[in-house]
Amino acid sequence: MGDLAMQSNNLSFQLVMEWRSWQGQRLKLLFILTCFALLCALLTLILQLGHQLFSAPPTWTKPTGYLYTLARQHGDGRLAPLHRQAIDTAADMPGIQAAAWFSLHTTNVRLGSEPQQDLRTLFYSDSFSRVLGVEELAVNETPGVWLSERYWRERLRSNPDVAGQLLSHNSFPISLPIAGVLPASLNRIGAFQPDIWLSDHWYRYLTPFSVDSEVMLDRFLQAAPFYYGILATSQPLHAEALTEHLRQQDLTVPGMRMGGDGSELMVHTGLNLDPPARLKLLQQWQLGLVLLLGFGLVLSLNTFTVFTSRLIQQQENYRIQQVLGASMLQLLRGPLLVAVILIAATAVLSSLLSLGLLQLLHSDSLQSTVGEAGLPLDWPRWLAALALVALLLFGCTCLPVLRFSQQALFSRQTGQSRSRSQKWLAQLNLTAQLWVALVALAFMLGLSWQQWQQFRSYPLDTGLLALPVQQSATGFDFSALVQNNVPQVQAAEVAFEVGSFDSQNSNELNDDRLAGPLAIQQRIVSGNYFSRLQVPLLQGDDDWHGGVVINQTLAQQLAAGTDQPLLGSELNLGSFAGRHPIVAIVADIPHHGFSQSAQPTAYLHHQSAAMLVQFSRSLELYFPAEHQARLKPAFMAWLEQQLTAPEFLPVQSLAARLQQQDQESRQLLRFSSGMILLVLLTVFFSLYYQVRNRILLERQEYGVLLALGASDGRLLARAASQPLLALLLTLPLALAALAWLLHSSGWLSAFALQFNPMIFAFAAILLLLMAWIAALAPITGLLKKPIFGLLRTH
Repeated sequence: MGDLAMQSNNLSFQLVMEWRSWQGQRLKLLFILTCFALLCALLTLILQLGHQLFSAPPTWTKPTGYLYTLARQHGDGRLAPLHRQAIDTAADMPGIQAAAWFSLHTTNVRLGSEPQQDLRTLFYSDSFSRVLGVEELAVNETPGVWLSERYWRERLRSNPDVAGQLLSHNSFPISLPIAGVLPASLNRIGAFQPDIWLSDHWYRYLTPFSVDSEVMLDRFLQAAPFYYGILATSQPLHAEALTEHLRQQDLTVPGMRMGGDGSELMVHTGLNLDPPARLKLLQQWQLGLVLLLGFGLVLSLNTFTVFTSRLIQQQENYRIQQVLGASMLQLLRGPLLVAVILIAATAVLSSLLSLGLLQLLHSDSLQSTVGEAGLPLDWPRWLAALALVALLLFGCTCLPVLRFSQQALFSRQTGQSRSRSQKWLAQLNLTAQLWVALVALAFMLGLSWQQWQQFRSYPLDTGLLALPVQQSATGFDFSALVQNNVPQVQAAEVAFEVGSFDSQNSNELNDDRLAGPLAIQQRIVSGNYFSRLQVPLLQGDDDWHGGVVINQTLAQQLAAGTDQPLLGSELNLGSFAGRHPIVAIVADIPHHGFSQSAQPTAYLHHQSAAMLVQFSRSLELYFPAEHQARLKPAFMAWLEQQLTAPEFLPVQSLAARLQQQDQESRQLLRFSSGMILLVLLTVFFSLYYQVRNRILLERQEYGVLLALGASDGRLLARAASQPLLALLLTLPLALAALAWLLHSSGWLSAFALQFNPMIFAFAAILLLLMAWIAALAPITGLLKKPIFGLLRTH
């Protein structure tokens, strides 16, 4: 019975012995456990993001083949719609099985009992559901309108009786019934968030031509740049070759000439409707992958070092077990038990961390790629990540014992110096850790410097408040405001802009002073716009009553092609905006955030852009925050009398608006700074424990040196020799790794980051200082001990 009781309690006894053997190192064991759980969670996230970026189509599609996006693209990566002629030409090319398109417009409609309102409308082609596999649209056999789940939930308060209600438009011949509500996965299509979905057939009634003029109407629909194209193929195609082939085709429509916006025709692989967001997500994935590999390597080497040091300290117990005839499995029982416990705890903790990370990951770049629903936890990929982590843990815990069992039984005694192979292995371990640390540190410092440089200082009064206004009809009349006829308002107190401060109003500028067409931002503002925003005019007078003001960036590009003065010369802004004299040059204004480079911009006086003002529906007013209580009610009373069903959006300061636009850049900067700190702490503690363990193993040699009168500097140099030699070996290896990673075809090519020798040298100096401090701390503790205590064997 005693043997049976002993056998039944063998596992619990082994657990108690292992727990007691970690006395004094349990905090280190908890640190290892937490790090491996974090490694598993991050690896799961990286696998899921990589699948979404390179393998899976968006969650709201179910295509049967390969998809390609056809649109026009600006220099900053934003997509712009193109004309149907280009989509039809691409659809007739070899290898293209089918084509679909959609367009987005703001449509003024009346929905059921709701008041007349502007809704973001997505018009889709008849082939849209077949090409993309959107089953809900395929069953819509009768004319009708589909509501987005977001609009139905937010604006209609999830009304269950909405189906069957009618949608009407002044230009539609009939009212359209609401067919239903689309799934939440269709709330966001790339960068677009439509309110309603309508068949492309109904857009014919919204053009400047009558539906009876079929020839002119069809020509207009073929030539108007309203559409985003989607091409479907059964075999993968080269997007670059397809782009070049389409650019060489004659895509003009006879009798129809449309103005350009400075973008170029582009074919993207997959359904890529927001290239800037996809690029940001790709950068995050590449950054996470490189840091994850570095973190995993350093963690594995650290864990291997911990279990190796623990084995050396307990090797006498293992020798006794070998003498008593213990088998290999019996020697491995303790490390295997520790590994199994760590893996089980890692599984529980990493699953919680994975769910938490996926809940916190709700950036705009992610939503543009995978939709508003985000990423649910993919359990098969989590199991794959856990299997890899388990393999690392088994290797780190069992390899030291396997190496130990291969040595002769009585080859060494406890307390002697390590063998030459152990020293070389420790040196290789330390070199690998410093190599990873130097590469990660140099890259993160370079990325932080790049992000820091992007934040520029602009002369702008960010304390001003912005009041956005929208109306159902079109056109604005600013005469009462300009002539001081608005009660409670002085004209000098307020500036205005047709549109919004951060809008993207692109126009193509063709000028003899430029090497080619240039995409510029076109804005319509009040005469006191710059003085109210406290932006200085670099040239010209503050008294501005007409013409165009250009910003410093556009002025530099125009001046590069001529020796003539820019002031007084004319700028041709196209058939709609017309030709206007340049009356001033203003400093760059951060319309899209302090972290974004300034774009060439032309500011039209509202009196010089009367036709464009008459077709506008949105307006922003800017005024000091201290006068909000008086000015806001006055503006609302004046605009309610002048506009048709005006909608006043929440007041927001320019500082908050700009901070919101810089949010992702600031998050990346904070993440870079946090990772730099984490890398430094990890490397420091790794160096400290390795130097301390080496000093503990060689304490007799240090005791002899102290007895012989060795100076403190000599002892410090001896302790620091291992990390300093490792750092010296690391420098050329880190240079080669960075050159490969930052190459145009490397893993980090999406960052467009150039190698900076000064930053690399700074990272090397940081590691050098840490190596010196990590060696100094254990030596200081060693000098406090008596020499005779160091000379003892036990």
